[in-house]
Amino acid sequence: MDAHNISLKNFSYQGGDDCVAIKPRSFDINIDGITCEGGNGIAIGSLGQYLEDNSVENITINNAKMVRSGFPMRWCVYIKTWMGDLVPQASYESEGQPRGGGWGKVRNLLFSNFELVGVERGPYITQDNGGNTVDKGTSKMEISEITFRGFTGTLRSSSGRLGEISCSKNLPCFNIYFEDIDLQSASGTCHWTKSGTIFGLPGC
Repeated sequence: MDAHNISLKNFSYQGGDDCVAIKPRSFDINIDGITCEGGNGIAIGSLGQYLEDNSVENITINNAKMVRSGFPMRWCVYIKTWMGDLVPQASYESEGQPRGGGWGKVRNLLFSNFELVGVERGPYITQDNGGNTVDKGTSKMEISEITFRGFTGTLRSSSGRLGEISCSKNLPCFNIYFEDIDLQSASGTCHWTKSGTIFGLPGC
């Protein structure tokens, strides 16, 4: 959280969780040359979990290799925001206090030159985090100007998604670009996006 003007270069991660996690109020971050073996891949989020500004802007991640090894490799890179309505939590989470409802913008993010080996999904955006399907599409986070460029390699199975987008009904995503994507999969899915503003993702 609250990370500004950070550069990371040439490092490796092996494990079962996020390889990199960009948290709220992170700006001007550059990552170049990363290998992730197992886990959830590179995460932007979670965002919007608490009632405060959760903006993230000007992030560049270049030259990444995502490899399924001793751990499953669930995603390569994903953006995850909470729902806009407060979501009740179990007693062991956040001292039983509801979560969600945070606001802000996620914009000007570039993910380029990703090599995937046995990953379960391609690039992924979800604004439905929180585990309550009744409140889907209510996120107060606006996502725009996102580019996924130069993704090559293999997904774990033919049913793996090339890309998947589920945005906010209140603040639909716009200007999301998929450029030079060459993954062994069929199509993608999109929900609550502005018409004509998702580029290069079959099925949207």
